[in-house]
Amino acid sequence: MAAPIKAQLFGHSFVSRWKDFIRHKDELNYRLGLQLGTMVQFSGFPGARARSLIGKMDFVADYSPESLVLLVGTNDLYEDVPVESIEEQICGIVYEAMSNIKVAKVIVCQVLHRCEPKIRTRFPVDLHWFNARVDKLNASLDTTLKSRFPNRAFLWRMKGFWSPETKNKNFASDGCHLSDDGQFKLLSNIRAAIIAAHRQSLK
Repeated sequence: MAAPIKAQLFGHSFVSRWKDFIRHKDELNYRLGLQLGTMVQFSGFPGARARSLIGKMDFVADYSPESLVLLVGTNDLYEDVPVESIEEQICGIVYEAMSNIKVAKVIVCQVLHRCEPKIRTRFPVDLHWFNARVDKLNASLDTTLKSRFPNRAFLWRMKGFWSPETKNKNFASDGCHLSDDGQFKLLSNIRAAIIAAHRQSLK
């Protein structure tokens, strides 16, 4: 029998919103449809930035997951700070998790674009400027994680969020958070990422 999986989702409001979504869907469960014995901890902090998550690493240490899934970067990119600084802070989380907490695998999820909102939003943003920063951060993280943490940390390419058709379907009316369809798509991405990390750890 395959070993059970112990994973943790750690990051901004996508994590807390996803936990609420699962709670109200009878067909879903907190082990994400993975094998019996799987344990998944949800640690989401609305508005969190990489620098604030560094101060919340006790949540990771207390749970001590095999795999850590990071959803971080969106809120950081709203600030007019260099993308390189954000990347360095995210790598700081990865380093802390691996070196001091002994997490086996860290999965950093791609930051998603923002879309044109269909309603008035509290935090409007220049979409071209923001999405260009998203692309720069994702590309840089892909290279940096491979070089600094070979075979232990990687960028997960988020499938189903990039074409105009999928953006229209998977994002909520604010253009930032996810619709119900988007939550299901996020579920499939996270589940696939956890399985991939677990299989690598068993090699």
